[in-house]
Amino acid sequence: MSMYKVLIVDDEPRIRDGLSTLIDWGELGFVVVDKAANGIEAMNKYKRLEPDLIIADIRMPEMNGLELVKAIRSAGGAMHVLILSGYADFEYAKQAMTLRIDGYLLKPVDEDELMDYLAKLKKELDQESEYKRSADRERGTSTETAILAMLSEDGAKHGQPQAIREWDAFEVVLIKPHGLGTEEALAYAQIRKNLEDKFEPAGRGIVFQLEPYIGLLLSGGYHREEWSRRLLYQDIQAACAEYADDFTAAAGNQATVWSELRSSYLSALDLMRRRFFLESETIATAGSGTPFVARSQACSDKQALDGAMAGQKLYWAVDIGKRESIVRQVEEAAAALIKLGRGETEFKAEFVQLLSDVLDKLSVSRPEFNTREYRARLLELYTELHCRSFLHRIVGILVDIADSIECSSGRSPIARMIDLIHRNYSDNLKLEKLAELFNYNSAYLGKLFKSETGEHFNTYLDKVRIEHAKKLLEQGMKVYQAADKVGYANVDYFHAKFRKYEGASPSAYKKK
Repeated sequence: MSMYKVLIVDDEPRIRDGLSTLIDWGELGFVVVDKAANGIEAMNKYKRLEPDLIIADIRMPEMNGLELVKAIRSAGGAMHVLILSGYADFEYAKQAMTLRIDGYLLKPVDEDELMDYLAKLKKELDQESEYKRSADRERGTSTETAILAMLSEDGAKHGQPQAIREWDAFEVVLIKPHGLGTEEALAYAQIRKNLEDKFEPAGRGIVFQLEPYIGLLLSGGYHREEWSRRLLYQDIQAACAEYADDFTAAAGNQATVWSELRSSYLSALDLMRRRFFLESETIATAGSGTPFVARSQACSDKQALDGAMAGQKLYWAVDIGKRESIVRQVEEAAAALIKLGRGETEFKAEFVQLLSDVLDKLSVSRPEFNTREYRARLLELYTELHCRSFLHRIVGILVDIADSIECSSGRSPIARMIDLIHRNYSDNLKLEKLAELFNYNSAYLGKLFKSETGEHFNTYLDKVRIEHAKKLLEQGMKVYQAADKVGYANVDYFHAKFRKYEGASPSAYKKK
């Protein structure tokens, strides 16, 4: 019986040695082939040993566990990974979810938990080995070999196979199934067989293996007509239905001669790399994109780079409990990030950070509000496969938060503005920004505010700030500290405002 190779990586010798003797590895189908004290040493040993499983500490000098996994993944490494940590750290767990980690174990390692992981991994590795052997046998067919050779960089050297000499056009479609479950290799193989049964007997196309995708070489220009794209999508959907939760499919440019096949493949591959931002439930083609991609293209550079207020405005939208404002702020932030060229991982991470900032501010402005449940839901965002569903889930979280706090959404906009000012007077509150949230013209909103309060917006805000500053000064706080605490970055400006409303300087008031 073949054994699967394990590399243990930890900067503590006792952990490395302890793990290697903790269980009977051989009985479970594994063998510890080596140990490493840090990520750099592990990288060198990985290249030489090609282990099937790496068990790595998340915190190590020089190169930590996540950096190690990211480096190996970037180089094409497809090994399984178990991460060890002495810290139940949200930030690390969040990163780990983007790197295809099989398990996340806290130290000291529980023997039974580790054995359960290994039993599951053994089953997956057995399936992958069997699938690889089967795929290797199938890959020997001349047509698939010719297609794969043509898609390589020196593809022009390979002739067109006999089986498709009569085709007058070609088109490469790449298919990526998602959520294949525990028996991933078998599900992948069955989807491929279903596609072969659907396309090959009828001469509609040839299925080929191109991990992590299933390739489909179509006869003719399938994506030229809406009806044909819809038919193609339905056929792929039927092939995946029993074995995958979802899938992404991207069609390359049409090739009219065999020598253009690689160009079709590269255009499909480029779409696949941007698949997170493409519409779901359709075949991606050149020019595909969500409404957020279209909106980003319409953004000016100034709009795209003006991200400093994004978290602030999102928090205000939640605070006033206005759903349409929440939706608008989320979509504007999405368009700005796409305009800045953010990839899927960066896009998700920056949005999660935005939501974390909103929760942080709510913890301060509403100390009675428990944010724990919502912070736990942030990790779920990383499982979303498409931009649209990702943003929909974000809106859902924010609306749930707005519904759970006493945002008084039934009250007038002015009443809600007053509440917002009294809770957030130290923020950079601007009438123009609040008008956007309420979907009002700023001049009109200013008149409404003056009519109901008897004060201009800026005057009202200044008076609230000065009242809070007086309390801070009475408590012994220094003038420049009080100014900053209530929202005045310029202490001279604070002096002028204080004297205007109190008839004395902050220093004189403090001495009273």
